[in-house]
Amino acid sequence: MTASKKISVFILPFVLAACAAAFAAGVSSAADAPAVPAAAPKPPYTAIEAVTTIIDPHTQISDEGHILWEKCIICHRNVPDLKKEKSISDVTLRYANEMKDLCLGCHIDRKHPGTEGASVMMSAAEAPDHLVVPSQTVKQNLRLMLKSTPTIFPFDPKTGKVTCVTCHNPHEKGLQSGKAGWGAGSFKRLRAEGDDICQYCHRK
Repeated sequence: MTASKKISVFILPFVLAACAAAFAAGVSSAADAPAVPAAAPKPPYTAIEAVTTIIDPHTQISDEGHILWEKCIICHRNVPDLKKEKSISDVTLRYANEMKDLCLGCHIDRKHPGTEGASVMMSAAEAPDHLVVPSQTVKQNLRLMLKSTPTIFPFDPKTGKVTCVTCHNPHEKGLQSGKAGWGAGSFKRLRAEGDDICQYCHRK
């Protein structure tokens, strides 16, 4: 037997013992380590699925007239209990900071309503960003308009800001009734139901 083989045979038991000890220590450490916290709930679809299947969370009623409850959890963290969750403050939605972030996950991020139409109505001036906390004058104007109009203009319950669903109804016509359903069948689902929506907050 060569000298190198003799050395290998000699140290082999020590190597095996060291490996066994390291393995045992690793098992013990893993068992004693704190549990990894559960990941935050993820939407029931991936970005690839959204593109390839053209998921539309705003189509919520089937051709046969049945409510597509599974569509709720694209934006909601749970299917809302209609008997208990009756306002925007009651529901739990899939966003962390501001409600507009939920909408901007699919819709183009831009200053709103800085569209060509809005700019024309404002004498060609650039339309300011409306997704802010409204002034007291705007709030008062809105309160007066809502006394005679059967609709709602909800603000972001976390920030008090105007948000996408303040002016746009995210639900399909027929899904909700009363004030909550107002505007669901109008152009871009504007809650003004065909009226000049600007006049609700900016009275002349």
